Amino acid sequence: MRPSGSEPLNLTGQLLVAHPNLRDPNFRKAVLFLSAHDREEGAHGLVLNRPTNKSLTDFLPDHELDALGQIPVYVGGPVGAHELTIVSFDWIAGEAKITFHSQLSLDQAQTLAGSGGSRLIRAFVGYAGWAGGQLESELQQSAWIVQPATEAILGDSSNNGIRLRLMKNLGPAFYLLAIAPDDPSLN
Repeated sequence: MRPSGSEPLNLTGQLLVAHPNLRDPNFRKAVLFLSAHDREEGAHGLVLNRPTNKSLTDFLPDHELDALGQIPVYVGGPVGAHELTIVSFDWIAGEAKITFHSQLSLDQAQTLAGSGGSRLIRAFVGYAGWAGGQLESELQQSAWIVQPATEAILGDSSNNGIRLRLMKNLGPAFYLLAIAPDDPSLN
């Protein structure tokens, strides 16, 4: 989290973790990778922990996909729910940062997948988007917790494992909120 009263930084390449009290069903318990962020232009992100339990082959059955066919597809967010995007996350160890390439063609994705390195190829249906100043407002309302993206987090393909690990790292109070049932009366 950033200190209150400070100017927001450019959060491109960071993670947004939905605060346990965020009830918006589009983002409840979500972990997003922010692929673009600008105070004036807005922000763009992809939900990392909502797998469709399908692979790229299920979405593109008429294409020869080779190794790409097994790439998992995630629900990236509520906007553009009929758009399929293939992305590449590249971990740069010496700089401890992630680079991100989106809107990859199948040929580009095939080339990147075969080039080795610390690269992760994923596909997303939809994305999350914010108008200029909207994300900053949500951050001031403590709807999101900003965390650094790491190779281990991006490589975690489990649905809830990413979020629980991040919440546990924030301390016991956040972890207890994270594992609490949505409706405590059902506990």
